[in-house]
Amino acid sequence: MPGPKVKCKVNTCNHWMNGDLCAAGNIDIMHEEEGKMAQNPEQTQCKTFSARRGLANMIGTLDNVNWGGVLSNTFLPGGELYPSVTCIVNSCSYWAEGNHCKAEKIDVVGVNADECQDTNCYTYQRKG
Repeated sequence: MPGPKVKCKVNTCNHWMNGDLCAAGNIDIMHEEEGKMAQNPEQTQCKTFSARRGLANMIGTLDNVNWGGVLSNTFLPGGELYPSVTCIVNSCSYWAEGNHCKAEKIDVVGVNADECQDTNCYTYQRKG
């Protein structure tokens, strides 16, 4: 089952594609501080982030590529990629049992990020 539509503005990630698409097969959204649940978007992070730092680093991310989506988008530009999303931020109103994200779309930001802590899920909305 495809996950939410992901708009990714993390241009320094190995999975980022032109058009702010995410080429990962699955992304993991987590709280930033271990043992403390997020209270706002700035306390979330995309744990799947992998900085573009040479060939060896890129090869290490190939096991999590949505190859079907990447190939179809390459040959038919303008297509969409829908990675599955695992979200452990149960303080978010879009969190669902089994660590699923029930949002229709998510926005991951972190222009010029150097590490996953520099990224955020801006779709986060605190429960209640």
